[in-house]
Amino acid sequence: MIYLDNGATTFPKPECVYEAVDRYARTNAVNAGRGAYQSARDAGEMIRDVKKRLTSLCDARGQAEIALTPSVTIALNQILLGQRWEPGMTVYVSPYEHNAVLRPLHLIKERHGITVRELPLAEDLSIDLEQMKQDFSDAPPSLVCVSAISNVTGYVLPAREIFTAAKKYGAFTLLDAAQAMGLLRMRFAELRADCIAFAGHKTLYAPFGIAGFFIRNGVDLMPVLTGGNGIRSEDPSMPKHMPEKMECASMDTVAIRGLQASLEWLKGVDPWAIEEELTGYLLERLAEVPEITLYHAPPGALQAGVVSLNLEGFRANEVAAILDRENDIAVRAGHHCAGLIHKHLKNQKYDGCLRVSLGVFNTKDDIDALVRGLSAIDREILKSIDHNILRGNC
Repeated sequence: MIYLDNGATTFPKPECVYEAVDRYARTNAVNAGRGAYQSARDAGEMIRDVKKRLTSLCDARGQAEIALTPSVTIALNQILLGQRWEPGMTVYVSPYEHNAVLRPLHLIKERHGITVRELPLAEDLSIDLEQMKQDFSDAPPSLVCVSAISNVTGYVLPAREIFTAAKKYGAFTLLDAAQAMGLLRMRFAELRADCIAFAGHKTLYAPFGIAGFFIRNGVDLMPVLTGGNGIRSEDPSMPKHMPEKMECASMDTVAIRGLQASLEWLKGVDPWAIEEELTGYLLERLAEVPEITLYHAPPGALQAGVVSLNLEGFRANEVAAILDRENDIAVRAGHHCAGLIHKHLKNQKYDGCLRVSLGVFNTKDDIDALVRGLSAIDREILKSIDHNILRGNC
């Protein structure tokens, strides 16, 4: 299989991650913080080490705490549902946001009567910063949420500029770094974010089961999930301090060990440089295929290794099904859990778009195979595809 769906999860993982997970699962997969024996103490120390490594990754030492969660969706729910909402509060989201942000906000809107507004886009689909500042003046923000990188077009959004403007109104600022942590060089102090949510299994190259968020020192959230965490078990209330008040239930120590290994591996790798070269080659080669519409970052903006496309005359999931069956190429078709941006991309007749997302283990040969596969697609091939497969669209 040629895997070009790294936006969903990076695959494969580094060999050192597989080795670390396997060994830890066999030798030390115990419950951290629940026992006085050596293995439990070792697991607790490993978790502290991972948090230190993450803090160093974002230059956040002394500025933020880290709460670990099973997924970035849970992290974003905890952050958003943990706010003290009041009717009439105004939230701004970029049109590039994922449903892990949009659906919690929709729930909050129904419960508390908040207003959710989109940040304005310029004609080239970049964030219109000047119009945004006017919007903020007209309707001051209570919270602003921005994706660090679009999971549809690879656009690196100007988060620092957005958050700096939002802070003039005292807004809570949230960065969804699911597609960016470990890929972009982020400095916590410069970003002006109150919270940064991350996923271990994406650009950190760790397994599923471990994610979390940075929370600025002094920022408080209400607990959303409660339960045991090994701290003052006789007290029915969650701890009052961060990050323990946001962490409950048994942590996946095997997945955390995988993250520890991937963080060590990342010290010797430059994922951005690898993706930048591959993405440039991908855009060059795709330009050779007739009848393709490309969706990528606006001119002048940073472009991560995510590019989407459509082929005239075919729905996105039809192209994906053909590439899978004829070429053993894995790509994703549909709306990618980011419905807002597709209104602006105007790709309704294609039922979304076909996403090609690169990782450090891809090669130019993979891209060449993709271009050959796209160039060979015709209606006759489509007739032989099982239509049950074509129903998939997300």
